[in-house]
Amino acid sequence: MIDFLKNKGIKAYNEIIEIAEQPNLLFSNDRGQYNSEASYNVYTIHKLNKLIKKNNISISELDNIFLYIEASWSSYLNKYFKGKSFVFYLWGDYQIPAIRVSVVSFYEGLELPFTCVLNKVNDLKELLGQYKKEAQFEGICINQIDESDSNINNIHEIEAEYTLTIYSKMINC
Repeated sequence: MIDFLKNKGIKAYNEIIEIAEQPNLLFSNDRGQYNSEASYNVYTIHKLNKLIKKNNISISELDNIFLYIEASWSSYLNKYFKGKSFVFYLWGDYQIPAIRVSVVSFYEGLELPFTCVLNKVNDLKELLGQYKKEAQFEGICINQIDESDSNINNIHEIEAEYTLTIYSKMINC
């Protein structure tokens, strides 16, 4: 399904195949272990960055790659976890930069433990386009901060104001 990626970047292809076809996922039947599931099941994808940065891969191709991961994980979950529900998440971490994927057990009222405002989208292409535009492929510039700056005292306010665009989809087995 993603054979086109072999011709564009074999390292990226191998990374995606390993994540999609050999997931090392941890689940619990304990709602209290939700954050442990979330931490353990996060995959960080770096190898696509070179292709994205150089415009050697389209948003549609990226969409196909992540739909492939989602479908592979869904098949895996359906095989081993009948009768259980999960949530598949995907988001861009612009500062690393990397694309992150995760899957966790579904519990009503629980989300991934982000400390920011979430902008949930149903269109993966929208998220990937934003990642391509916003990712800091050249690294981030760190400015000297004046310690007397009153904003330092308001770091939690800054976190609360940050909005993260995230794609999520329910997987019912």
